[in-house]
Amino acid sequence: MADYGLALAGGGTRGAAHVGVLTALEEAGLLPDRIAGASAGSIVAGLYASGMKTGDMRETVRWLSRHGRSLIDPDMLGIALFLPQILLGRETTLKGLIKGNRLQRFLCDLTDGLDIQGNCGGLLIPAVDINSGDTVTFTNLFREEIPYSALRQEHVKWERSGLLCDIMMASSSVPAVFCPRQMNGFLLVDGGVTNNLPVDLFIAAGESRVLAVDIGEEYEMPHDYSIIETAFHSFSVMSRELKDCRSSGELLLLKPPMPRGAGLLTFECMEKCMENGYVYTKKMMPRIRRVLEKR
Repeated sequence: MADYGLALAGGGTRGAAHVGVLTALEEAGLLPDRIAGASAGSIVAGLYASGMKTGDMRETVRWLSRHGRSLIDPDMLGIALFLPQILLGRETTLKGLIKGNRLQRFLCDLTDGLDIQGNCGGLLIPAVDINSGDTVTFTNLFREEIPYSALRQEHVKWERSGLLCDIMMASSSVPAVFCPRQMNGFLLVDGGVTNNLPVDLFIAAGESRVLAVDIGEEYEMPHDYSIIETAFHSFSVMSRELKDCRSSGELLLLKPPMPRGAGLLTFECMEKCMENGYVYTKKMMPRIRRVLEKR
């Protein structure tokens, strides 16, 4: 079995593709030893590190494709007060269109309230503290001293404690769409704000051999111009530009094709995303093997 780490990008419900990728890797006997993920990638990474089997992940994707909208809890009071507060020149109380509490409870149920330093596999998940502007990277990859390569990362703080489900939710809280999460003295939003595919953080934390999965796609116009679609597409453009500016250093970048129209909350597309991730990774398996066999 090859010794390597797998880094997973964010991308809303397109993140279901990562489950397909893991399924194909498992069939080939090439599951990763350690895993990292941002935003939607943090959810799949967190479930994998918690010990969830790929079969259970697939069942979770199928459930979400049918019932995922039941996890959306809009901040109705905040939304109702927002326009009057703006018109009257008062401080607005709306922190996000969606509270995120139902999704967080769902993640806590899936991970049994596991702590990142508990019986948890090697894991790295970034979020962003909007008070300082720093990337807060939660990881259990180093138990004692933080390595020099990690300390050299500018505007990055390293955290080694926290409930896994809280970390996953923080990393997935798209600004303006989900409310920021209070945690460990930080006010956290989506890790994709600064690092949507955390290969460089993974390497800085000591993971020298990384496969990466990017679930971005060729840019296409929003299917409507709602606030959620506009925010998500703007976020996707920013993440793409950030990725282009970084020299990540992964051994191989996998880019499974995404179904047209798949976005932040398109739960109905999740099974197709998962299938695409699986089929693409099976096709790429000879190249994956060659890369992992090199020393």
